[in-house]
Amino acid sequence: MTDAQLQAVRRHFMAYANGYLAQAGAMRPMMELKREHCAFVARNCKELATVNGWPAQDVNTAEALGFLHDIGRFPQLEEFGTFLDAKSIDHGERGWQAIRESGLLDEVEPQLRDALLDGVRHHNGRTIPEGLPENHYRWIKLIRDADRLDIYRVVYDAIVNEELEAHPEIGLGLRLEGDPCPELIERILQGDPPAYTDLKTFSDFLLLILSWVGQMGYPATLQIMRERGIVGQFAAHLPTGQPQVAAAVRMFGRTVDAA
Repeated sequence: MTDAQLQAVRRHFMAYANGYLAQAGAMRPMMELKREHCAFVARNCKELATVNGWPAQDVNTAEALGFLHDIGRFPQLEEFGTFLDAKSIDHGERGWQAIRESGLLDEVEPQLRDALLDGVRHHNGRTIPEGLPENHYRWIKLIRDADRLDIYRVVYDAIVNEELEAHPEIGLGLRLEGDPCPELIERILQGDPPAYTDLKTFSDFLLLILSWVGQMGYPATLQIMRERGIVGQFAAHLPTGQPQVAAAVRMFGRTVDAA
């Protein structure tokens, strides 16, 4: 992607997000959170692509994908008042549709355009589907990693700034009190990624997002996690006095340290 094409994506994203913000009403804080999130994910994409040694135009493409990945969140929140896909729509699918209909990527080389669209469409899936064109996977893995890195930031900021009660969507509306589910921890220890439908408490959610360490697409992502101290940050807010929880945290730490 050329510099000019990247600038066009940035302009489109800001105009799109600001259009929803202008009429968001009570939803404005969460809309602003998503606008900020997309900018941070774009930054993460750029950093990962650079560390991976990708050429300049691929770094541009990576940054553009970061801006576009959560386009579907804005109509989701406006129409349904929630960020929970299970209670509304698949926001990856809605973003894929919105970008196609906008014509934003019409001037991008068709194979790359289709890869970017698949990145948006599949960035939020529990798993990456099989059978896609091989060159699409590098972009899907990149956006999933970059997105997850910023989800750690958003969630941790909400914890330390005591924002979870005011903005329960950040913690999926889960109960803030209560220990993790033993069955969920056992699944994690066995290498079986849990699903959002398995979660009962906020501690479950913290363990789920930490379990992403075993699914990251690029070693550079784990290196960034180690540099940012992410596992330790969340471990401080988990009941690590429980043997199963401590074992899961140790497993996460070993995975990150091995990168």
